[in-house]
Amino acid sequence: MNSKIQRKPHEQRHLIMSYENESAGQTFYSASSRPFGTDRPVFRLALVAMVALLCAIAIWPVQAMAFNQEGGPFETISAAALFAAGLAALVRFPGITRLYIGVVCLLLAERELEAEVYAQGSLPFQLLDGLDTVLDITMVRIALAVIVFGSLIWHGIPNGWRAFKQRAPFLLVFVLAGSAAVVAQLLEEVSGLFAATLSAVMEARLFALEETLEMYFSIGILAAVLIGWPRSSSEEIQNDQQTRRDPDAR
Repeated sequence: MNSKIQRKPHEQRHLIMSYENESAGQTFYSASSRPFGTDRPVFRLALVAMVALLCAIAIWPVQAMAFNQEGGPFETISAAALFAAGLAALVRFPGITRLYIGVVCLLLAERELEAEVYAQGSLPFQLLDGLDTVLDITMVRIALAVIVFGSLIWHGIPNGWRAFKQRAPFLLVFVLAGSAAVVAQLLEEVSGLFAATLSAVMEARLFALEETLEMYFSIGILAAVLIGWPRSSSEEIQNDQQTRRDPDAR
């Protein structure tokens, strides 16, 4: 009788470990089989709204120019989204190996805004002009390049592959955002190559679509940073078990 009582704690630990291993296996299977979160209504609604806005801009490009001018609402939204993504990345992903995420977002935010758009002597002009001066220093550029490319090789590529295998939703958002940026760059190249033959309306259409796609890129990067890695079911099980063992932790 006593031997049976002594074996019970070991049996309980064995059962808990078996349950955790089984849950971890189920979590990996469900993560590898889910469609990147594309089955969520919010995701589909967002895509429909974005495509609808692009169609409206393509139909009424001249009217859309009011929102797509340099320093206009769309460019301001782009810069604000990238700036917010940079701050969020620095808070959510601490550590030197993940510093590049926030740094890249902040550099992209600075690139979106041009000092010449603002009145000379104003606070935005002074801030942006000062940042341009600092970023023109060779040693600063070398340091940023080492941080970004070193962390990308050490952390970005391996974790990107792991996110692909686990079908992490943030990866799909990131890829869509990058695709929007690529298309925007292609539109800019086309507009530059055929500038002499394009009509004023077509030129305005290409420019408005380019700025809108750049805004989509910025918003997509912010969304990817905020989504981040999903919390696994095994972590939730462990936290629940810890809470049951320590009621005061609640």
